[in-house]
Order: sequence, then C-alpha cells, then structure tokens
Amino acid sequence: MTLQALVPEISNATDPVALARKLVPLLAANAASAEKNCRASDESISALREAGLLRLMFPKRAGGVGNPLITHVETVAELARGCAGTAWVFGLLSGVTASVASMPAQVTELVFKTGDELFCSVAAQTGTAQEDGDGYQVNGSWGYASGCLHAHWALNGVRILDRAGQVVDAGFAILPLNTPAVQIRDTWHVAGLAASGSNTVVAESARVPKALVLRFSQLRRGTANLQAAGLEPRDRWPMEPLFPLGVLSPMLGAATAMLDAVLASLSARAVIGWKYPTQADSQAFIGQVGEAALEIDSAWLHVRRAVSQIDETAQTRALTGFEKARIQADCGYAMRQLRRAGERLMEVAGPGAFAVSSPLQRYWRDLSVGSRHTALNTILSNELYGRALAGLDSNLNLLARIDANA
Repeated sequence: MTLQALVPEISNATDPVALARKLVPLLAANAASAEKNCRASDESISALREAGLLRLMFPKRAGGVGNPLITHVETVAELARGCAGTAWVFGLLSGVTASVASMPAQVTELVFKTGDELFCSVAAQTGTAQEDGDGYQVNGSWGYASGCLHAHWALNGVRILDRAGQVVDAGFAILPLNTPAVQIRDTWHVAGLAASGSNTVVAESARVPKALVLRFSQLRRGTANLQAAGLEPRDRWPMEPLFPLGVLSPMLGAATAMLDAVLASLSARAVIGWKYPTQADSQAFIGQVGEAALEIDSAWLHVRRAVSQIDETAQTRALTGFEKARIQADCGYAMRQLRRAGERLMEVAGPGAFAVSSPLQRYWRDLSVGSRHTALNTILSNELYGRALAGLDSNLNLLARIDANA
C-alpha cells in the first residue's frame, strides 16, 4: 500500500497556525509535568496527532497539501507559546517525518506501515554504515536526539564505509528505534528544554537494508534538476538552512510568550521600594518592554527573509553559497535578538518571575538553552557571513562554498 493511501487526506482549507493556537492551553497545562518527566506529554503529542499537525508538511504525493516552509515555522512558534520543549519536539518530528515521506517509494514502503510513524534525526555523522552482504551494518551513538521518545525511527548521520572499512561517502541511515540493536539511553538532564527528551540513540551492529542508507552523492543527484517532473516545492528546498530554521522556530514562540506574560501583568504588578504604583507607571519599564518587542520583531524579520529565500527564490533556481551563508547569519542574529529580549523581559518581570511556580522562568530557561544550539551560534554565524562578504573560505562544515557563484 502506498503512503498516500495510508495517510488521511488533509484539507487545503486547514489553517495549521489556527489549530496550533487552539492547542496552546493544553501544552501550557502539561508544560510543568513535561519538564519534570524530561519528555513531551503523551496527551500533547496525541492532540497534535489528532489535529493532523504532525503531517502538516507532508508533500501532496504522500497525502499532504505541500505547505510552504513559513507555515511550519509559524506553527511551531505558535505551539511554543504553550510549551517550548514540546514545540521543539513537534518541530523536529513533523519536519523529519515529512522529509522521509518525501523520499522514493523504495524507502517509504519499508518504513511506513500505518501512516502514523514518526521520525527523529541527528545529522551529526557520529556513526558508521558499513557494507555488509545485501545491506549495511550500522554502529554509532547520536546525542541530542530530540523527539526520540515519541519516534518510531531515527534518521541519523553516518560515515559510509566499504567492505574494507574505508570511508567512501557520508549520508543518513534510517534506524528502527527500541529494538535489540538500537536503544535510547537516558542522558537528557538539562537546565532548559527538558521536555524535548533529547536523549542519546545508540546502535550496535544494527542491520539496515540498502534502501535505508541514503548517500549524500545520491541525494544531490536526485534534486539536481529543479524542474524535473514530479518535484514539489519542498523537493527544491536546500538542505543546509533547514535545521537552523527548525530549531529557531520554538524560540520565537518562547520569547513571544514571555512578552505576553509581562504585558499582562504591567498594570497590576507593584514596584516595591520605588515611587510607581505599578510597572505601567514607569516609563523606564515601558521602554524596556517596547525594546524587547522590537527585538522579537527583528528576529521575525530576519527569519522571514531567510524563509522567503527557500519558499520563493529556491523554487526558480538553486540558492548560491552566499545566499545560504546569509540565511545562516539571519538565523544566528535572530537567535541573539530573542535571547536579549528574554533577558530584558526577566529584568522587567523582577525577582518573582524566577519562582519555580512561574512559567516565565521556564520560558527563560528554555530560551537560554535552545538559543545556544551550535547550529545557531551567533558569533560563528556572523563570521560565516563576514567571510562570504570578504570572499574568504567558509568556516561551516555543512557549507563548503559561500561565494555568489557556488
């Protein structure tokens, strides 16, 4: 049975952001327990599944509607207003699952049996896939596997070895989770984004069919012709910028939730020891809130510029290395703006915001941890853009060339 037949058709009229908005109260109600248990709540994941949101980025050929990337960014950001950790899980699961659903039938027929399967991913090539008979033997350990506790499969980075053990390529191996050869180790004990359950996936001599080891050389050939018959818009998305945008999206929502909470209390919160009846009576506090809002707005502007390159420009031609470098810089700069907004808002909110009972401190910790993901390192992303502007070599492994002719 084809994947399209397994997946219930999603209506073009469905507004994913509106659906996400309705689920924000549920995610918020489960946020404290999700953090305590170091995993998104089953109730929240079930609600996301029942709403059809976990399939929102499926291509048309897999029963989806082919939503643009901006829809995913906005939906994840909206969910993060309820729980940033759960939104982080949702963003990774929905994005990676849709990527696998976009793959050729020889892949999808092996991994989709019910249509409800979910995929997590760690791109780092901390494992190997060695040719062995009619398949591959995969070994490795992949940390920070966000969403692995709710996933059925993992799409993990590997170095591909020939029978003699020599590296011949790199790519991804699709591994079945919670089998004797592939286990999840409880390693995720952190100060923020605890609900993402980003534990470690370990494979020990896992046997994988050839179709489930994807070589980069093959992936590049498969999308070389942007106008090839049967391609959908997401097939033209460049690989390199997708992950930074994916992990940035929950942080947009976390910062927005902090702003909403501070605004809601301005007229009621007293300023102890100062000659202001409430925070709203202080122009200094009001100015700080306005600056935080502008920092969040600035982050969105950079994100929208980056996403438009993928949703619009990449549909007509391949993006240059310079454009990809600027997308990376946009993401890194946006993340710094969000973190600054979060710090500013906590200063306005005052000591009470750091009480364990306050959702503000959870958003702040989630934002503090998530905004420091290495894929979004502001300093290194700025350096990358500076190198591109100056005509120097790239400092990013994933992006070999950053000139306008790449």
